[in-house]
Amino acid sequence: MDNNIKIEKAVLHILDNNVGIPVLSDKELETDNEIHSFLEKHIEKLLNDSNLKEAKFIEDSNSMRDLCRHLAGNAGDFLQASIYTAQRLFDIMTKNVDIVPADLICCLFNYDGQPYFGILKLNYKTGFTHYVEKVEEGNVNTIIRHRTLLPSDSQKIDECAFINLNSFDIKLIEKVYEINGEKEFYLSRLFLICSTNLSDNEKLKIIDKVTQKINKKFFDEDFNNIAKLKKAVSESLEETSSIELNTIADEVFGNNLEIKSEYITEIQKAGLDEKTISVPQKLAERKYRSSKIKTDTGVEINFPSSYYNDKDKLEFINNQDGTVSILIKNVNKITNK
Repeated sequence: MDNNIKIEKAVLHILDNNVGIPVLSDKELETDNEIHSFLEKHIEKLLNDSNLKEAKFIEDSNSMRDLCRHLAGNAGDFLQASIYTAQRLFDIMTKNVDIVPADLICCLFNYDGQPYFGILKLNYKTGFTHYVEKVEEGNVNTIIRHRTLLPSDSQKIDECAFINLNSFDIKLIEKVYEINGEKEFYLSRLFLICSTNLSDNEKLKIIDKVTQKINKKFFDEDFNNIAKLKKAVSESLEETSSIELNTIADEVFGNNLEIKSEYITEIQKAGLDEKTISVPQKLAERKYRSSKIKTDTGVEINFPSSYYNDKDKLEFINNQDGTVSILIKNVNKITNK
């Protein structure tokens, strides 16, 4: 666990829009070691999540920004600030029924020497648990469906916001829901009213999506281009811990200036303006360390991205009849998994 995270205050409010009114707590949580550990573990995971976005408050009249400014110098008003936060969020939830019910934890915590106001929306999970019923004959143990289970230590929290109480910058993870007939990020658009940058995960999704689009348009979904992309990105990350988009375009699309230009333009149109993208090592390894292919004959092969074009390890052979053979070389041992 990150020892730089220290919980100062916390409170839990119940926002079940199936009930009709929020159940707001009049007292802070007793933050014993177990609750501290629960919150710190989740905050640590969220701060390192690849879906975390940087955001900034916008608009001259912004009640959540004003609340955070007040809270920065008046920690004693934390409970009332949390009640306002919960009520504001619940009002949005009742107007937009697709937003899932949840318990809301508001907290004050320190991270790397900076004070934060934390907002964690613990969306309910459905599960089964035991239930003991008292009858005349004694106890009857049965199993019931429970729809308001909270995420465990090992599960993910889907939505959160952490506001720095010095700079008032925001770190945010949010989900899309249907708002007025359109898919929207309601936390940034309606609740916090803030502008957001792309998360690391969103940046990589744009690169993947545009590569597949260009590959389909010009190369009839040629597997080679996707393999080149993964290999080029993997090598770029090993050398610089970043993705150089122009270098990637050169590697994948060679000397075709028209296709490379369209590739970069499409990436920019999708909202990714950076030419150099820094990517956390764990995310890079998960997305680009290996490639997976599936043939029309039902064979699936996973292999390290670095093996592409390494004919000592793996070779793709174009046959005269238009089919492709895949030759795996220099294997010392084969095991079942």
